[in-house]
Amino acid sequence: MCRFNQINNDEKILLHDQLLAYAAAVGGKNSFLKLIETIKKTTPNPLLSKTSLLRFPKGIIKWNKSIHRDNLTLLSIQMKNRSEENQNLMAPKEHRTYKDVTNMLRALGTLSFTVIMNTEADGKGFEIKAFDMPDSETTLMNPFFEIIFFCPVNTTKKLLNFEEKESTDNTDSIEED
Repeated sequence: MCRFNQINNDEKILLHDQLLAYAAAVGGKNSFLKLIETIKKTTPNPLLSKTSLLRFPKGIIKWNKSIHRDNLTLLSIQMKNRSEENQNLMAPKEHRTYKDVTNMLRALGTLSFTVIMNTEADGKGFEIKAFDMPDSETTLMNPFFEIIFFCPVNTTKKLLNFEEKESTDNTDSIEED
């Protein structure tokens, strides 16, 4: 997800449109990018906050449960192990980390985030879930959770500013033999 050039155009359009909606909900593209930059600059990782909240200039982000360092580390390992074809975070049953991954995903499965703005003039905020769990053997990361908390700011900027280019037809060009 964080590799902009590996995302197909249809996905880029969908991500672009939804990111624009989230940006509008927090006061525009610049406010949204400031939110993302605040997340990236916060150390240690803001997801490890004991209070399950992060303040940014125009509001706060709250989430419904605290995240432990070992779960965050295991999650990042599983994210790196995904392939383009298989985005499932769940480890295969025969893998030695299956039990640990299953427990981590159960613990984080209902994780959701709420962005609350200081004033209505700043925006109305939004909510996102961290994971989609269609069945007991499949757990997919919400692409917006990944974009907001894990992808580089540069990727987010590219998605926010993405414009579909029309394909050019070169049938008028002359070919030499």
